[in-house]
Amino acid sequence: MLASLALSGSLVAAECEIDETDQALLDRVNEARSQPRQCGDEDFGAAESLSWDCKLEEAARAHSEAMAKLEFFSHIGPDGVQIGERVKNRGYSWMAVGENIAGGQKSVDDVVDGWLSSPGHCSNIMSTKFTEMGAARVETPGSQYSPLWTQVFARPR
Repeated sequence: MLASLALSGSLVAAECEIDETDQALLDRVNEARSQPRQCGDEDFGAAESLSWDCKLEEAARAHSEAMAKLEFFSHIGPDGVQIGERVKNRGYSWMAVGENIAGGQKSVDDVVDGWLSSPGHCSNIMSTKFTEMGAARVETPGSQYSPLWTQVFARPR
């Protein structure tokens, strides 16, 4: 299960530890961005690498945790909040923001391969509108979607 979303809207510095899964995800995304790619009918040239952002990671983690706890799979939370507001609520002022979500993929390779084979997700990964990303993988035993992945892309204002 996959879904993507992108919108076009000063970064507050934050420190966080990027774990092995997050680093692998960032590496795979930047590897994909390093070469031209076709996403559906859209051609993309190679793009600059993304850097990791802690506030985007926090927004991703909160969304994955909410989806796991409340058993939903959507870019819109049960409270009606969407990605732009979730990121803003973390203190990140953005000019462009996007989100990929996925459920059920067991590894970084599986989720990135799935996103790259879907035009909307692939477009988010390849978009030069974005300069930073954060992501989270949340596993919840018994959840029909577990593990849940949320990947947030943005460019600061």
